[in-house]
Amino acid sequence: MGVVTILLLVMLQAAVTPRATIVAKPSEPPRRNFRVVYYDESFLFAARNYGDARDAAGNTEPGLFVHSKERDAWVQITAISTTDGKFGKSTSDDPEASRKLSLASVGWDHTQFSSVPYVEQPLRTSGSIVFPERIEYDGRSGRYTLRYLSSWGVPSAETVLYIRRVDLIDAFAKTPFKNR
Repeated sequence: MGVVTILLLVMLQAAVTPRATIVAKPSEPPRRNFRVVYYDESFLFAARNYGDARDAAGNTEPGLFVHSKERDAWVQITAISTTDGKFGKSTSDDPEASRKLSLASVGWDHTQFSSVPYVEQPLRTSGSIVFPERIEYDGRSGRYTLRYLSSWGVPSAETVLYIRRVDLIDAFAKTPFKNR
């Protein structure tokens, strides 16, 4: 009887505890081929691309990175939860949207990610990688909203993902301080 009760409690706790919105690993700071996407009083988000093969130092591995100002440490976000996400594609039945999207040099269809728990970062298109164009923080929900491909001005083309701030804090709690 006691074992059954314990199993029930464990199952209930697992059902109530939401899964983390990110998969992250400790990282060195990106040193080249990166740009700052967003920063606030706590975190800085940076995107690193491949760079140029003609660069004497060679290409870099693309990645989405976050710096904690409090801990003076970096993590690389390797995947983001698809929970509550919105997934866009580069085709549309709307003639105006279709006209805009026909100018894209690559195509994308991120709709298949709605059926998986996490999506790798950076996002991929038919011939490129994609980072968030805009990141916003909502203090009421405690979540960062990451908007991909929103610059096309076509709502059905945009992909939107969410990161809970508490998950970033937890990721850095597992990362040693830089100066220790």
